Amino acid sequence: MNYIDPLTKESFIPERSNQRFANRANQIKYNNLRAQKKRKSKSEIDIILDKNRTILNIIVDTNPINNISKDYLLGCGFQFSCITHQINKDGHTYNCVYEFGYTILNVNEIKIIKHA
Repeated sequence: MNYIDPLTKESFIPERSNQRFANRANQIKYNNLRAQKKRKSKSEIDIILDKNRTILNIIVDTNPINNISKDYLLGCGFQFSCITHQINKDGHTYNCVYEFGYTILNVNEIKIIKHA
């Protein structure tokens, strides 16, 4: 019985019952192309999340109170549209970027915590 290699579309006779590719090199190339496509589709969001995390990390390391103005965050390039998850703590809902969380206390004051 002949099978079709998903990468090259060539017909081949498998040597094993679970063989999907004509050879190991085709399998590696196929999987690398899939991983590259996945990384590329996520890269725009990952760049924003990384920048947001860096900004929050600097603030937490340099500011012991960790209350900051929204304008300051916007001036640093923080984008409020990208978060990784939300948590509830002390009666507030925190939008999180990895291990950092922030909540809006009032119109221009934001509290930042490190929760992990």
